[in-house]
Amino acid sequence: MTRGYVVRSRFANAALGAAVFGSLIACGGGDSSPVSPTPPAAEPLGLPFSVEDLEEGTGPAAEEGWLVAIAFTAWIYDPDAANNEGTVVGSASAADPAGFRVGIGQVLPGVDQGVLGMHVGGTRRVVVPPELGLGSTGSSTVPPNATLLYEIELLAADAVPFSATDLVVGDGAEAESGQTLSVVYRGWLYDLLAEENKGDLFDSNTEDNPYTFTVGAGAVIEGWDLGIPGMRVGGTRRLVLPHDLAYGTTGNGPIPAYATLLFEVELLAIE
Repeated sequence: MTRGYVVRSRFANAALGAAVFGSLIACGGGDSSPVSPTPPAAEPLGLPFSVEDLEEGTGPAAEEGWLVAIAFTAWIYDPDAANNEGTVVGSASAADPAGFRVGIGQVLPGVDQGVLGMHVGGTRRVVVPPELGLGSTGSSTVPPNATLLYEIELLAADAVPFSATDLVVGDGAEAESGQTLSVVYRGWLYDLLAEENKGDLFDSNTEDNPYTFTVGAGAVIEGWDLGIPGMRVGGTRRLVLPHDLAYGTTGNGPIPAYATLLFEVELLAIE
């Protein structure tokens, strides 16, 4: 795969990233089809935000800042429909779940609030009024002022903070800030449900083509500058990097906005 995604990049449009991902959660979209006109505005229902646990989970309860994986269906709330389930406007299956960090503005406020406190394995029904959904703007499938109804299954939840763990402790010199290092690495999207949390591989290199950089000089993403000092030559370290230490609210190439990343880095030499 092409190298270079560990190179530092600055991002300016955090609000746009949050809004787009929030709309995808509301509307279920990975759809690349042309955008349709927004439907006519819905009649305001005046319903408050509410949650109802259909099934209590037995796993950890999702907390603010935690990474979660959910399966969900979203409908336009319809007072006259069975179970108030009007038109389906989005979904994600357990086989292809939606993932986000709770409470950081990555998704619609009603989804954030609806997942908070859920236990893994549980299913919750959430009524999202327009002020916590897509508001007076709507989208190509959600009318302005629409109240949304979600049924959410919490598949996994964990804090997933920054961490640096030595898989192999080297016996060579110790890396310090300001030194130039040669490394071999592999980078995955962090996946709560994957083996060893290794989701899609987005970048890698080989010993024949090592990656060289100056640690602590801002030449790479912040999580590398924080996580690599202290390694010894010959060692391998696992780095888990939340989005704010990686590619932020915008992403880069195959790395989506808000992505938590997982790296395994082997330190070959200090130059």
